[in-house]
Amino acid sequence: MNSSYILRNVFVLILFALAVASAQPANTIKYNGKDYYINGINVPWNAFGTDAGTHYEWGPLYDRDFFSTFFQECKAYGVNCVRWWVHCDGRSTPEFDENGFVTGLDDNFLSNMEDLLSIAAENNVMVMPCLWSFDMTKDFTTDAGKYAGLHADLIQDSAKTRSYINNALIPMVQKFANTCNLFAWEIINEPEWSIDGPGTTVQKVSATEMARFCAMIAEAIHLHSDKMVTVGSACLKWHSSKQPPAETHYWSDYFLQAAYNKPKAYLDFYQIHYYDWMFNPDWGYDPFQSGKTAEYWELDKPTIIGESPGMEGQYTVEQMINNAYENGFAGIMPWSYFANDGHGTWDNCKSALKAFRDAHASIVDFECTGTSTIKIRSNSEDKFTSADLFRPGRLNNDYTIKVFDTQGRLVIKGQAGKALSRSQITSHKTLIYQVTGSGGNLVKAGKLMIE
Repeated sequence: MNSSYILRNVFVLILFALAVASAQPANTIKYNGKDYYINGINVPWNAFGTDAGTHYEWGPLYDRDFFSTFFQECKAYGVNCVRWWVHCDGRSTPEFDENGFVTGLDDNFLSNMEDLLSIAAENNVMVMPCLWSFDMTKDFTTDAGKYAGLHADLIQDSAKTRSYINNALIPMVQKFANTCNLFAWEIINEPEWSIDGPGTTVQKVSATEMARFCAMIAEAIHLHSDKMVTVGSACLKWHSSKQPPAETHYWSDYFLQAAYNKPKAYLDFYQIHYYDWMFNPDWGYDPFQSGKTAEYWELDKPTIIGESPGMEGQYTVEQMINNAYENGFAGIMPWSYFANDGHGTWDNCKSALKAFRDAHASIVDFECTGTSTIKIRSNSEDKFTSADLFRPGRLNNDYTIKVFDTQGRLVIKGQAGKALSRSQITSHKTLIYQVTGSGGNLVKAGKLMIE
């Protein structure tokens, strides 16, 4: 074989390798042991700030029928993750005392949120609750009551932040720590609009105060669960180390820990938003431009586009969804199903989301656990053993079986081969099982469907 033939083939291989490298394969985010691309949607609310809990004047406004219809539609159109807003401006939750300290959550809040997550799990949809929005430093008190906004002190005063963490956040995080479809916690939506400089709200806080607020919440979530944490940044302008054209990176580990020096004060993945005011071929903060990849923006963690128009503008919805994938972002969540603010509708974006899912099902499709689904029949017998669940496979007697409901609550625990109570299992429609070895290592996991 002559040397020119070898060189020619080496050259061909190099060209092929360069072509593959330039294709910018999509990023993913690992959750429950699987890599997912977020093919999502913003709901983002049915009743702004009152979807869970009880407004002190209006009462409870949680609407199960709305969310049942919504999540069924998500399943039908291939949506695997939903961004849902929780406190928003604080009008209903959490509960405050007369000095602005958080005292807790009302009696309906956790049960409403539990039900919402359960409906989503039944439809194979993950949920990313967004705790706060920059609306917390606006003033909606005339229309929505005395707690609707004007909460800059919750950000500025670390003692008040701590009251929120201890009395509202930690109870939430602990309750849903094992909830199979709670994908991640988002601390705040578009906090830059509350920050001195870019801010547009009635009240404003310093960048350091906002960073400390977010860092304290991130730390608490990481201390009390294994769930991921993110922030919904308004724009790449404030969320990139590529300067210029970006101005700063408020959400890097460095910036957060400079404001609150704790090792668990970090984000697990980034989230940026896009609207057409950011479009400009020269300086635009635009994740959809050809060549303006996640790598170009020097994003050192997986990054999703958490908001983008759910209607045609500078790009069609199909272009935004496909360009996000080609540019190496980890997902996209168009705005919106029910915001009714002129930036897009479900009907405008659902077909494009379905088409993307159909083309990429292996990285989109979600189920509450990773590996297998077992169907068992309800009958009159009150006892059963591991063989009833795992036949024809056999389990060592020193293995432990734990069965959880879809909200992560332990339903039953026992040793393999020992009799377990069937009635505890068959009172549910869907359950999650885990089998661990004597050393606590996970041996098997999956879903139980009760027929």
